[in-house]
Amino acid sequence: MNKLYGNFFKYVGTAIDYVLEFFITVFSMLTELFRSFRSLLLSLLFFGGCLFFFIFLIPMSFSSRGGTNWGGILLLILIFPVIGSFAVSRLKYLQYMVTEFFYERADYYLLGKDITYETMGDYGRRYQRKIEEERRRQEEARARMEEELFRQRFEAFFNQANYYGSDYGSYNQGGYNQGGYQGAYDGGFKEKYEAATRRLGVDVNADKYEIRLAYKKLAKKYHPDLNPDKDTTQIFQEINAANDFLNDENIARYKSMYGKKQ
Repeated sequence: MNKLYGNFFKYVGTAIDYVLEFFITVFSMLTELFRSFRSLLLSLLFFGGCLFFFIFLIPMSFSSRGGTNWGGILLLILIFPVIGSFAVSRLKYLQYMVTEFFYERADYYLLGKDITYETMGDYGRRYQRKIEEERRRQEEARARMEEELFRQRFEAFFNQANYYGSDYGSYNQGGYNQGGYQGAYDGGFKEKYEAATRRLGVDVNADKYEIRLAYKKLAKKYHPDLNPDKDTTQIFQEINAANDFLNDENIARYKSMYGKKQ
């Protein structure tokens, strides 16, 4: 009976997870698409000014009376990125709350693990707390990193020497080689980080909770105890190694150095 209950929670949770992941992907793509359209539109308005307004917007507003509602399309282009971003954040919240609820109960019946919370709302509140804690940690890590980078540049500027050694570029005429500096500071970190995200199947700009969800899915899929008929030990070790590398500090470091600018 426990196995029946466990499989029920597992498969229902997985189905909900895939459905919500589909909608998250769709809304994310649409948000990026409309954000690009909005940037193009704002660029045209900025560079074309009143000329663009009189040549394009006024004629489109009159033509919309008997055909396409261009005013509504323009309004959608302007506001959808905001709506889409909000929808994605709420869907991620719902995904975490529901999947954690179902997966923990699946683990309870299949593996005998303890259940953390009794209701989905409790998981939702935990998600919100973690989001706030993660935001605070990222801000602190960013501040520490900026302070350290400033200290290093300050010392290098006045020492007029290679702060990281001859292999990483040099300072010239009171300045420094930005590419050499970044490469030295990186030390292969970028390649390792992106390799770890590929191993978990997430985007390099994924946040902590997307990474943890991806890890949980793969860990459940390739755990040796759950795959007695297959040798998944190597894959499981790679997944754990990737997850260990994608810790809070490294996520904050990557986003600060290479993250997508909003």
